[in-house]
Amino acid sequence: TRRLALDDISKWRDVVHLPDVESFDWEKYAAFDLREHDPDKAIAIMPGLGGGCFFIPLMNMMGFSEGLCAMFEEEEEVKALFDHFMEWYEKLLPKCIEYYHPDVVIMGDDICTANGPFIGRDVYESLIRPYFRKCISICKNAGVKFELHMCGKCESFIDDFVEMGIDIWEPAQPLNDLAAIKKKYGNRLVLNGAWFTAGPGGVPGAPEHIVRREARECIDRYAPGGGYVFWDGDPVGTSEDMKRKIGWLADEARTYGKAFYKEKNV
Repeated sequence: TRRLALDDISKWRDVVHLPDVESFDWEKYAAFDLREHDPDKAIAIMPGLGGGCFFIPLMNMMGFSEGLCAMFEEEEEVKALFDHFMEWYEKLLPKCIEYYHPDVVIMGDDICTANGPFIGRDVYESLIRPYFRKCISICKNAGVKFELHMCGKCESFIDDFVEMGIDIWEPAQPLNDLAAIKKKYGNRLVLNGAWFTAGPGGVPGAPEHIVRREARECIDRYAPGGGYVFWDGDPVGTSEDMKRKIGWLADEARTYGKAFYKEKNV
């Protein structure tokens, strides 16, 4: 049985120890990381915070059962923990922006399952939304686009995402009504993804013509009018089947996707 880092939310101060942002040699790290980046050829994206910023770290420390119970039964302690995270992000994000000059910052939290949110709207409003609003404001005030990573069926939050100023949502899984979201918001919310990982092209052993067909249909469906980036959701695995599939998808994104936008003049 895996031993959890935290079994009592009130003891989080004994467990959570975040690194000192001011102690980093930011200039040195940025110079190394950006040594091959050409700003005239590619945008700079600051990832690394997409896996989970508030909700997922709590679940990782306590497990989903205890973590969700803590959100319902010990709201003040959870807020104190999230405040602690937020104080760190308020130091971290400006440093990232100052030294890396990103065009886009990616942050996220997987607060949804394939069927809907783990939490009710009231818990979201109290324990998730205020913190994301602060993170978004830091980025937008610095002139940086904000990309939200959130897997699962989170369409009930989309209106709020747009209202808060989120520019891009990924992986935009087709568990959600992407056609309706695209129709309502157009380019106001860029859909990054939309590839159906559990569809005919995503299953193990899917033949090349099916994988490529699914990629093209995905582009045909969501690219019209712009505001779309094809992404396969980073399939995991090291098998030869997986490697071939990733290659086919990347090729379709480069060739068919490029031709689509050129032909449509989007």
